[in-house]
Amino acid sequence: MSTTNKITWGAQLRWATLAALSTAALALNTHEARAETGDANVATHTEQSGSADAQEAITEVVVVSDQRIGWLEGVDSLRLQIDNDLFAGDEQDRDYTGGMGITMSGERARDGLLSLDPLLRKLDRASADGPIIEDENVYYARQIGLMAFTPSDTLVTEVQPDDRPYASLLFLSNGRVRVDADERGVWTSSLTIGVLGLSVSESLHSAVHEVVGSERPRGYDHQISAGGEPTARYSLARQKLWIADPSGRVDVKTTVQGSVGFLTETSASISVRAGRFNSPWWAFAPELTDYMSAPVPTESYRGGREMYVFAGARVKARAYNAFLQGQFRHSDVRYAADETRPLLAEAWVGVVTQILDQTQLSYALHYQTAELRDGPASRDALWGAVQLTHAF
Repeated sequence: MSTTNKITWGAQLRWATLAALSTAALALNTHEARAETGDANVATHTEQSGSADAQEAITEVVVVSDQRIGWLEGVDSLRLQIDNDLFAGDEQDRDYTGGMGITMSGERARDGLLSLDPLLRKLDRASADGPIIEDENVYYARQIGLMAFTPSDTLVTEVQPDDRPYASLLFLSNGRVRVDADERGVWTSSLTIGVLGLSVSESLHSAVHEVVGSERPRGYDHQISAGGEPTARYSLARQKLWIADPSGRVDVKTTVQGSVGFLTETSASISVRAGRFNSPWWAFAPELTDYMSAPVPTESYRGGREMYVFAGARVKARAYNAFLQGQFRHSDVRYAADETRPLLAEAWVGVVTQILDQTQLSYALHYQTAELRDGPASRDALWGAVQLTHAF
């Protein structure tokens, strides 16, 4: 969420540095906590020859240690993503202005009170027959996040009927990846439920502007479904690996995707990564990004430090976009279907580097053609995405 009143590059650099340092510190703390836990367990085994009192004390330490890391059981990785048009080097605060998401991978993502996986599995069974409904070679992810959209002028309190509307989504998603036996094809599905139009987006957007020293946005009272409205989306994609360098230097894949819900569309894409990597080709999926990245499971990348670049392009045929067209609840600004563009093009480029043994940092620059046919809001969008991923 950049600014409209010309933030200096010094202020932008301070904010970007603050975000990077904060996320890196989180990863370091997690890494150190695991190391301390290992040390505590070693100490426990060393002291077993002592007195009964000492053994009881050691037992207490072990119990405390297990409680401390118990919530990580069944978690393969955690990923923090921050999107912002500021990260694209643009001083404009408009269109998809920013978002944040946290993604958990592993069996813990499949289970639990907030998991949508049981419903997602039923939708997969209803959508297709054959390999997609099998439970072998399936990987799981769960994501919680927030996305926000704004017109070009965020300092106006009145309705701006000629620009795109304010919009926001607070959401929870579950994702599944089913890998074919030959490991050259996967089915990827996700289910998202959320609420449009909550005031939390205004609060977070204002907090970012306060950090960088600019005025807060003033038009969220006119956002799509202001006050809150439930929404949902189901997505299904088929991905194929076409080129796989045995040395782990290059891979190329294609993806065909369809979705129904707050974004109803079909798409086809091609993506490539080149460099040094040993993680599965399906575990990194920028081609499934629809503003925020999809809840794709992340597999461990043990076996060598990864560093690679990636790029890709996608063509979309979109039938409906709730962030522009609204839903059932009244919205002060909304566009009809014939005012939106049915065909969109996207492109992205980025880099991934390993900063710790099991921690990766990535940056991606995303471009999308204009979503509206005419008027001031008929403009291309550009934003950056930073991800910090830690595997356990």
